[in-house]
Amino acid sequence: MRKRISVCMLAAMMSVTSMYSFVAQGAENETEQETGIEQESETQAEEAVDPMSADRLLMRARDFRPSEILDAYFGEGKWDEALVTNQDSLISERNEYDGEDRTILISQSGVGFLAIIVTYKNEIPDEEIRRQEGEDLLQALNIDIMDEYTKQTDIANGDRAVYTYYLQQDGIKLSPEGYSIGGEGDGTEYYGQLAKISMEDTGYTMLIQKASEVVERESVSTRQRISDEDALQAVYDAVWNGLQIPPLETNPIEDSLQVEIQYIPIDMGTNEDEYVYDIGLYVKQMIDPSSGSDQLWYFAGLVDVTMPYCYTFTMAVDFEEDFQTEYLKISDRE
Repeated sequence: MRKRISVCMLAAMMSVTSMYSFVAQGAENETEQETGIEQESETQAEEAVDPMSADRLLMRARDFRPSEILDAYFGEGKWDEALVTNQDSLISERNEYDGEDRTILISQSGVGFLAIIVTYKNEIPDEEIRRQEGEDLLQALNIDIMDEYTKQTDIANGDRAVYTYYLQQDGIKLSPEGYSIGGEGDGTEYYGQLAKISMEDTGYTMLIQKASEVVERESVSTRQRISDEDALQAVYDAVWNGLQIPPLETNPIEDSLQVEIQYIPIDMGTNEDEYVYDIGLYVKQMIDPSSGSDQLWYFAGLVDVTMPYCYTFTMAVDFEEDFQTEYLKISDRE
C-alpha cells in the first residue's frame, strides 16, 4: 500500500511508504558499564555488524523518568528529592531540580522528546567541560552515540556552539531524518533519532529526540545493495512525481553526491511509539537551481537499500553557510 502527503513547494517534502510485515524473533535489552566515551568510541568499529545482514528492528521510544535523569547526572542516591518541583503544563511534563550551585529543568513533551536545561548559579564552567558533562550524561542514560559528531557555531548569535550527536544501533547510524505520511489529522509521523548540546550564557541545553530501545529483532540473511546511481535516480523520480521538477535541470553540483547507509524507519509498530527500522540509504545531492543566485539547494531522500524506492524526499535551501560547521570525532581527542 502506498500513501502520499500533500506537497508544499518550499518545504518540498513528499513521502511514500509500503507496509512491511514484521516477524518478532527474540528481544534485546542492552546495558553497558561506563568505560568512558573515548574508550567506547574506539571499539565501535569492532562492534559494528555488516549492514547487508543486519537485523530488521522493532524499536520503542524511551520514556525517561526525572529520577532516572537525575540519577544519571549526579549518581544514584546523590541528589535530594525534596529539591524537585513539578511544573506540568498542558503540553509538557516539567520537573525542576533546584540545587545549591545549579538548577536542572527536565521537560518532556510526549514520549521521546526530552529537553534538559542546566543553569549554573555561580561560576560557569568553560565550554569543553559543559560539552563533556552533556556527553557523560548521554552515556549514563545508555544512549549510544556515534564517534562522528558536528559542531555548528552560530556566527549571527554570539558564536553560540551547538553540538549534534547521531545515535547508533549495532554500530549502524540511526537516521536523524523525519518524515510524515497521510493527511492532516490522520497522518503518521516518523521521527529521526539524535541528540544536541547547545551552549547557553549560563549553562547548556540538551535536546534528545526519540532515543529508542530494541524490543524485537527479525533476522535478515543478506541484502543486495543497489548502486549509488540507482539510489539517486530513485530520489530524482520522487522529485519529479511530487513536484514535476526535472532534477537534472536544477544543475546538480559535480562530486557533491553523498550516500550513507543508515537504519531508517519504514513502518509503525503495533503499539504506540514503536517503529520498524530497516537498512536504507540516505542520499543527498547539492544543486545550483539558479545561475544568478549565490544560495545552494539540495535534494535529499531515504531510499530502500535493495531497490530504487524512495520513502521520502526533501528539496531545501542549504543553510550550512549561515553556520561555521566542523565535522569531528570523539576518538580524535587527546
